[in-house]
Amino acid sequence: MNIMRKTLIGMLVVLGMATSGWATTYSDYAYSDASGRAATADFTLDGTNLTLLLTNTSTSAVPNPTYILTALLFGTSSSLTALSAIVPSGSTVITKKGTLYPAGTNVGSQWAYNDNGVSSAGLGIFGPHDIIGGPGLISAPGNAPAGLPYGIAGTGTINFKNGDLGNAQLIQDAVQFTFTTGNDFTLADISNVKFQYGTSRGGYPANPVPEPCTLLLLGGGFGAAALARRRAGR
Repeated sequence: MNIMRKTLIGMLVVLGMATSGWATTYSDYAYSDASGRAATADFTLDGTNLTLLLTNTSTSAVPNPTYILTALLFGTSSSLTALSAIVPSGSTVITKKGTLYPAGTNVGSQWAYNDNGVSSAGLGIFGPHDIIGGPGLISAPGNAPAGLPYGIAGTGTINFKNGDLGNAQLIQDAVQFTFTTGNDFTLADISNVKFQYGTSRGGYPANPVPEPCTLLLLGGGFGAAALARRRAGR
């Protein structure tokens, strides 16, 4: 009985740490299909600071615009304030002529945010008034968001001979977005997450990725159940 009690107490302690305000919280989403498209969206909340790392994880060749990640569509129960859209370490802005901008570049003049999510393409729901902005922009917003420019490609070979791809500046790998939230915002407020490719509005529903603490709790529960069965059989 003592062993069982200690196991249950340990599980409750882990659950308390995972749900308290002691630590940063995470919520991850992913998408992949048989055509080679693959992407992840990792939300991290620390107090009222929210970051979103949007990554095209595909290693397949990029034959046409439908393999370029141009938006993450999602809803929230309360509005966010977008601060910047940074090309993170390991990512670059590229063209058919090579690297255009290195990691650390703020592409907030090319990405927009509104209550539908974030996008580098208009899709009929994002406009110049939604541009994220932020310090150290690469250029003035102009008519952005518009079409393929500054969409996210995977690490596979890009067919720049395709007319649409050949005329676009693309971000290879990822973009990291930063937001501020209200004091009562939680990651549970994020809903209807969809990955958007190309310039025609559609969207592919995301699959939530189990959080490490959830897996730990499930493992602990299975272990406790097995222990109880063994002790009952004695």
